[in-house]
Amino acid sequence: MLQQMRSGAASWIAKGLMILLVFSFAIWGIADYVRGFGSSGDVAKVGSVTIGQGEYSDALRRQVNQLRRQFGAGFSTEQAKQLGLDETTLNSLIENKLYVQAARNLGIGASDEQVRDMIMNAPAFKGMGGQFDRLAYEQYLRNEGYSEGMLVAALREDVLRSQLLGSLFGSVVQAPDAMVNAVLQYRLQRRMAEYIVIDPARLPAPAAPTDAQIEEFYKANPATFTAPERRNVAWFDITAAQRASVMNVTDEEMREEYDSHQQAYVTPEKRSIEQVVFTTEAEAKTAHEAIAKGESFAAMAARTQKLKPEDLSLGLVTKNDLPAAIANAAFALEKDKVSEPVISPFGFHLLRVTDIQAGTTLSFEDVKTELRNQVGLRKAADGMVKLRQQIDDQIAGGATLDEIAKTQNLPTKQVEGIDAQGADSAGKRIEALPKLPAFLSEAFQLGTEAEPQIVDSTDGGLLVLKVLAIQPAALKPLDEVKAQVTAALVERARAEAASERAKQIAERVRSGGDLAREAAGLGAAVQLSAPLSRGGQPAERSFSPAVLSALFNAAKVGDVVNGPAAAPAGGAIVAKLSGIEQPDPALVAREQERTAQQIAGGMTQDLVAQYKLVLQKEIGVSVNTEARARAANF
Repeated sequence: MLQQMRSGAASWIAKGLMILLVFSFAIWGIADYVRGFGSSGDVAKVGSVTIGQGEYSDALRRQVNQLRRQFGAGFSTEQAKQLGLDETTLNSLIENKLYVQAARNLGIGASDEQVRDMIMNAPAFKGMGGQFDRLAYEQYLRNEGYSEGMLVAALREDVLRSQLLGSLFGSVVQAPDAMVNAVLQYRLQRRMAEYIVIDPARLPAPAAPTDAQIEEFYKANPATFTAPERRNVAWFDITAAQRASVMNVTDEEMREEYDSHQQAYVTPEKRSIEQVVFTTEAEAKTAHEAIAKGESFAAMAARTQKLKPEDLSLGLVTKNDLPAAIANAAFALEKDKVSEPVISPFGFHLLRVTDIQAGTTLSFEDVKTELRNQVGLRKAADGMVKLRQQIDDQIAGGATLDEIAKTQNLPTKQVEGIDAQGADSAGKRIEALPKLPAFLSEAFQLGTEAEPQIVDSTDGGLLVLKVLAIQPAALKPLDEVKAQVTAALVERARAEAASERAKQIAERVRSGGDLAREAAGLGAAVQLSAPLSRGGQPAERSFSPAVLSALFNAAKVGDVVNGPAAAPAGGAIVAKLSGIEQPDPALVAREQERTAQQIAGGMTQDLVAQYKLVLQKEIGVSVNTEARARAANF
């Protein structure tokens, strides 16, 4: 739920386990939980902890909104339910409660300092200077529907869960070498084929469909010929940037902003540094003396450590990029000078500075415009909360959209006949629509009798919309789409003819026929594929997954397969397996570590699944299906 916000704040073990858990939430259902636990309004009970309807509906709403940001505003709550998101969301909440209770039973805790560090280091909460930005933090809370207390509690549970699973399974599983090698031999094998493409356009034209066939196809495929629901919508919007430009910002406020984020305006000094590391101090001192007598740093490194010039460089670094002892020595050197031996846990270092880029600090006057914008945006965001409440009160009092807009000295905008993807009747995207993902989803959930709806925008502003009219989805008359139905039937007939011809050719070639002769009869040519992988890369563009799979299921060179060609060209393919190429041992060796980690990850997932079942029995889980259904209809 909070993985994106926390990116970079957790250990790699915890991150990997969280990915596994997210996947497991999608495949573990809730059918094995006890159903019903009295008349309680709670959705589920996990041990001594309950999941209320509010907690569940809020979590489901956040999941739906996240998918809307990924797949577009047309993604609806009903589509989410069809995909089982209501079930996986509840399962995720239940899983979380199980792990948190198990962690607490084992005495695992999460300190305030750990939670604070997660918040301060979360990329989602950082401003332009890379520092924690309170405005970004508050914007996240507002967009995701969290109070600060809710977020802190959720992060505390994240820490508990990560520590529990990391300690139990972080380094338990290793994949056997024999298994890794077998998997790589399977994955990396390549196959080649001779093939012909049967182009439907080269086959005899099919008979024109009869009126009866046209009517039958039209009735059997109503969704194809149905005009989508369309709506007329009016709105006005207020952006934080608009309000920020008219906010009164004093020099004192800008100075306070500058002082509190001064590090954001500092570019630290950077140095290009070379180093050679010795095992003993005596070796380092001897090398240093050689340089003092005139030997170059590069020549000394080649003579003593067999290092090439490119092996010496630490790159262009800041002082904070290096261990303290090395940093202090390197940043005290003059350009092209060599340090005395510097001790570290890795040995004795000789350091040389080859370039120095001076640090800079932007003054208050340099960034005054930026400071004014930042303070203005924050004040605008603070005022937006009060403005939202004011508009809420106006809506509750029965004010119309136009009346509310007039109080803000803003015009209303209107669009007619849009579909759920924001397109007009010709299928063209309407550019005048707000660029807010939630706009279309809200517009297509409200009815014409619904009061104006406030939608929060991602920039801290808001939008108020009203649905004026609804044109329901309707099946287009047959006369209107007859040409479209006819074309679909002809295309189907051509595809069926190509498929049948491919079957006939494949059977003749299997019986001793010649693929080249068959190709000539079609006016086509035999082609030779590039080496093919099971995943299809690199693959011939004409090969559909079905043909590729059939080639890899073929038992021996010379076997013949047939199947559909890949879209959009269409048609069919007859392919003869012409070669099997075993993996290059060097490639197998390179892929072993990554593949071992993948297999170990799958095995870890199995262990986590078993652990979950044990916790479920020990702690106890029950689900109130009626309360769950009510809460899912938010």
